[in-house]
Amino acid sequence: MAYDHPDAPKQFGIRLSEETMKLVSEIQHHRQRTNQSITLASIVEDAIQCHYNRLVNEGAIKK
Repeated sequence: MAYDHPDAPKQFGIRLSEETMKLVSEIQHHRQRTNQSITLASIVEDAIQCHYNRLVNEGAIKK
């Protein structure tokens, strides 16, 4: 989705690495399959939550 669209970084007004665009696309696909909103805000919230959970699991931060 986002990754496949050549103007996606321009559309959001930001520059993202190829790896990040792949992650955004995966989140979009998951949210679409589960009938959730695919707005930029919802995707960013998902990515932040995933990163937070990873940091907690690694012991880098306390919950």
